[in-house]
Amino acid sequence: MIFTILIMILFLIVISVVFVFIFDMLVASLRAQNISFNKPIFSENEIRVKPSLMETYDKIEDKKAVVMCSAKKDISGKRFYYDGPKNCALFASMTETEHDCKYGCIGFGDCAAACSRNAIHVVNGTAVVNSLCNGCGKCIGVCPKKIIKLIPVSTKTAVLCSAEFTEKNGCSEYLKESEIEQDTAGAMLSDRIFSFFSFSKK
Repeated sequence: MIFTILIMILFLIVISVVFVFIFDMLVASLRAQNISFNKPIFSENEIRVKPSLMETYDKIEDKKAVVMCSAKKDISGKRFYYDGPKNCALFASMTETEHDCKYGCIGFGDCAAACSRNAIHVVNGTAVVNSLCNGCGKCIGVCPKKIIKLIPVSTKTAVLCSAEFTEKNGCSEYLKESEIEQDTAGAMLSDRIFSFFSFSKK
């Protein structure tokens, strides 16, 4: 019994010596690097959060996509009828438009195909974004006309036309600020489809 106690005491002494040795080595290393225990490792400038940076974060707002071309435009008058593959990029590589406005939406739905949320539908030959849009921006890169923009969600009105103000055409009446169009019917249909598949998986 006494022998066991002596072994334990000896063990504690050895452990204490090892810890003291390690501590002395650490202190010597810190002193060699001019690091003081009385000063923080990071300076005030390094740990201070700039107020302007916080203000920037406070002002960040969710985005939504909008097609700068009105679905209310008249598409009955065409210069010619295109009967090739319904692909916006392919069409744009061959000609500008079937209509009298070269700035308008081609309307074959490349953007709708790129949208994983089913937030874009073609209405009256024009892509229209619905309320399912989360502002991911995938549609922007596939639009050959570059007429899809990301705007703050709170925006209610915009000029839904990308034509030059000096260039008159059949869509010139839309060169004014108006209420942003949304495909509410498409959003309702997409919600029902999503709900159906979600229910089926249960």
